[in-house]
Amino acid sequence: MCGFIGWFRSPGTPWREEERALQQQVLSMITHRGPDDGAESLHDGGWMGFRRLSILDLTTHARQPMSFGGGRQTLTFNGEIYNFRELRAGLGGAGLDSSGDTAVLGALLERGPLEDVLPRLRGMFAFAWWDQADRKLTLVRDHFGIKPLYYQVTADGGIVYGSELRAVARLGRASAVSRAALAQFFRWGAVQAPDTAYEGVRCLPPGHLLVWQDGRVETRPWFQPRWPGSTAWVQDQTEQRRLVRAGVLDSVKAHLVSDVPVGVFLSGGLDSTLVTACMREAGQRKIKAFSIGYEDDSGMPDESAAARRSAEFYDCEFVCECLTADSLEARLDDYFDQMDQPTGDALNTWVVSQVAAREVKVVLSGLGADEWWAGYNFHRLVSLAARSPLLAAAPLARALAGVVPLSVRATPSWKALYHVLGGAGRDVAAWHAHGRTIMPPAEVARLLQAEPPMPGGTGDAPDSWLHQLLLRETTTYLANTLLRDNDFTSMAHSLELRVPFVDAELFTLAGRIPPPAKLDTSGGKRVLRAAFRDLLPPWIYDDRKKKGFTLPLMKWMRLPRWQERIRETLGSQACRERGWTDGRMVAQTCEAYFKSPLESTAVWSLSQRVWQFYVLEEWARRNMGGRA
Repeated sequence: MCGFIGWFRSPGTPWREEERALQQQVLSMITHRGPDDGAESLHDGGWMGFRRLSILDLTTHARQPMSFGGGRQTLTFNGEIYNFRELRAGLGGAGLDSSGDTAVLGALLERGPLEDVLPRLRGMFAFAWWDQADRKLTLVRDHFGIKPLYYQVTADGGIVYGSELRAVARLGRASAVSRAALAQFFRWGAVQAPDTAYEGVRCLPPGHLLVWQDGRVETRPWFQPRWPGSTAWVQDQTEQRRLVRAGVLDSVKAHLVSDVPVGVFLSGGLDSTLVTACMREAGQRKIKAFSIGYEDDSGMPDESAAARRSAEFYDCEFVCECLTADSLEARLDDYFDQMDQPTGDALNTWVVSQVAAREVKVVLSGLGADEWWAGYNFHRLVSLAARSPLLAAAPLARALAGVVPLSVRATPSWKALYHVLGGAGRDVAAWHAHGRTIMPPAEVARLLQAEPPMPGGTGDAPDSWLHQLLLRETTTYLANTLLRDNDFTSMAHSLELRVPFVDAELFTLAGRIPPPAKLDTSGGKRVLRAAFRDLLPPWIYDDRKKKGFTLPLMKWMRLPRWQERIRETLGSQACRERGWTDGRMVAQTCEAYFKSPLESTAVWSLSQRVWQFYVLEEWARRNMGGRA
């Protein structure tokens, strides 16, 4: 939909000329570059800025900031409310200038109370609601964190906030890196909320609201992810499939609301194919499906052929770009210029978003199906540990891990044995931490001289280790890596990315489907696959391997042009002077990666580390200069 930024402080404090210049500069940083330039509103002690990507109500009536209550309240809203037409009908015929969802949201908030409004919203949203009479600012983020919201409390008791981290950091003059964030990045591949890469700038957690009034700040949850126990599970398999089919179809249909065409990301896997199938079932025609492929020597399978077959199966217009190592390397500077904070898992979505943005303003994605329907390979490994009577052999497993070569430890057989013996831990928290760890804590401590904290996300799901695991996935990996990366990579190209699998109503349904319907020894997403068997192409239904837009960086980074770029960046004087990481350890890891045979099972984990080193320094060069 858009991006927004704001700054509030004590009443009666005039804006200095340099502060107004800074506001305009920061507003221009919001990544959307469309026909609607920045708009703003000034209040006594407050400023709200907004840039719009027009999706609903393309007229000027939908421009923001939008006023309500005769000018008493002002709203800036990023996202989409998919059930806004139903909510509008419940307003009793209230006259609204705009036909879009922003006007409906503002009218609901004006009538309040907030606690009654929020549970009625179906969609993705982050918004700022200012009440001039009470001098109260309320910031709200959606259930699962699809849309981001960052804030910083200033030294004078004021607050700056916005939908983009770098804009908030610039407005609040944040200049120091968060050491805790660096540790999180190297262990998990992404910074974990509420931390951000900038010291002092916070990320409002999913399902939370913040109230700022008279210099005081209060944050509290308005939604917490909970699934019921076994007494609420649907046991009949036919009914399970019926409910899941109806629920997914309903969510996809809801996510199609738009005044502009809606496309779809289509890989060679189940999730995006399901979304495409549901779009057809919902009556969509002339669907544009977007994918990326690779040259023959990329070192990994090209899934674009399967995606093309699926597009033809559903009579879609297929738009695919075949990447080469050179064409991807040529885009890296643009990618890093738009990266708001270090992440190891976003370049693929940035590229396919660039492809889609040439044709449409909105796309649907299959992201989120794995987290609620148990689709990752490590979920199966955890199931071995959960059923194993040998967990007491954990000391033996860890002792073996200390002497077994990395090339062996990277094999599926070793990973299975390690879980069965208890090496990955004995409870859900340990299993999840092990499964999501990129760099072990001891290695991170050597690299940074700092311990990486455990991710704080949890969830309430009695009677099932699997449901507890999936809720941890929801509040950590889904929120802090996938959804956050998808937002910045898509909005960098002025593209709205919607995720129908990450839906509040579908979440409630997923909690009622028992664990065996999701995962068994044959794989995950069992009920999801079974519910749509008749709508899926056979090459998708019969293929149980995890698919997605995965880039062949493991091989391409070793090519001369890439290798020269990485060595030059990590060996630069600025990197050495920054001193965030142990330079000797970085150099040793890089040499091991560049010299290892590609056939070695160790080369994947080495490539991940080198990519993280490189990403961090490219981000630092653009955002921190020579500062530590």
